[in-house]
Amino acid sequence: MTLYDRYLTRRLVATLFKVLLSLVLLVVLIDLIVSRQSDIARYQVPLPVVLRYYITFLPTIIFEYQAAAIAILVAVLMVLGHAAQHREITALLAGGVGLRRIARAPMAVALALTLFVFAAQETFGVYAVDSHNAIKRKYFSKISGEERQGVSWTNLGNGWTCHVLKFNMRANSGQDVFMHAIREKSIEEIRVRRIYWDEGRACWLMEDGRWAVFNQERQWEATSKRITQMEAPFRESPEELFALSKPDRAKTAAQLSADILRARRLGIPVREHVVGYHVKFAQPALCFVIIWLGIPFAVRLRRGSITLGFGISIVIAVGYLILFAVCVGLGYMGACPPLIAAWAANIVFLVLGMALFRLTPT
Repeated sequence: MTLYDRYLTRRLVATLFKVLLSLVLLVVLIDLIVSRQSDIARYQVPLPVVLRYYITFLPTIIFEYQAAAIAILVAVLMVLGHAAQHREITALLAGGVGLRRIARAPMAVALALTLFVFAAQETFGVYAVDSHNAIKRKYFSKISGEERQGVSWTNLGNGWTCHVLKFNMRANSGQDVFMHAIREKSIEEIRVRRIYWDEGRACWLMEDGRWAVFNQERQWEATSKRITQMEAPFRESPEELFALSKPDRAKTAAQLSADILRARRLGIPVREHVVGYHVKFAQPALCFVIIWLGIPFAVRLRRGSITLGFGISIVIAVGYLILFAVCVGLGYMGACPPLIAAWAANIVFLVLGMALFRLTPT
């Protein structure tokens, strides 16, 4: 690494930190004024809780809102734009130093930021999302439980399929339950008023219903027995059955992948979660991709580089976020494969950036 590389790296890192801090504070201030100020007063939320709320909000700002990628873009436009304004870039190009050589330091900083963002997302980010949601439920919404309507599981143990009309996630109990299993020469059906998970016995218990068997050899004549309370015919735990109920951002990539595999076995739709899995890798990668757009613009800046740099950053960031949202939405709807949905915006911006890079005079 040359002396100029070290000088450029120090300036980029310092500017990146300042811009990222400014973006984070701006988002926190907007959220506080627009969304949380009235809630804090209404629910009398203590100051330490408010501080914890915003500390655990940081991963959402940095990862989901792409503050890190925007910050590196602004830093590159400001630092290289300043160098271009003071003829430093011109002097380097005249001295035989090519644009690729000048771009080495920004690329290295962007790559390091990409790896850092991914690592932070997989560690602190996972914990923070869970903690942030818990604070919201406890202090800002006063929600005591979580109910789901129309829950279904297929491919359960012993070939059972289960449909629950109402399920309380907090109590792990369901109401109005219908189960069935198709055998070689019979069909079994269970209808019960209630089912719940018994933690001590590690099983599901059924209450108040009937178990019927329709036998083909007897012309589908039914034999049935009354259920007062008995164990359900499958053993899968609530954690297995509701593996995908937790937000994707509150899991590591490995945890999400394992949950997707379990859910597929149980016949639970996983398309949105597969998109979310690929997004976990695509979002941090933007920190590196966006540099390819930033450098060609930065070396062309002359006067008013800071103002123009901010303007260019906003246009690029908004364009990316719109394209990314559209592509991910198409992935959720099944209009395109999850891998393409997550990476399409990055690929488009990378190709565009490389084209601009090649067209930049050296």
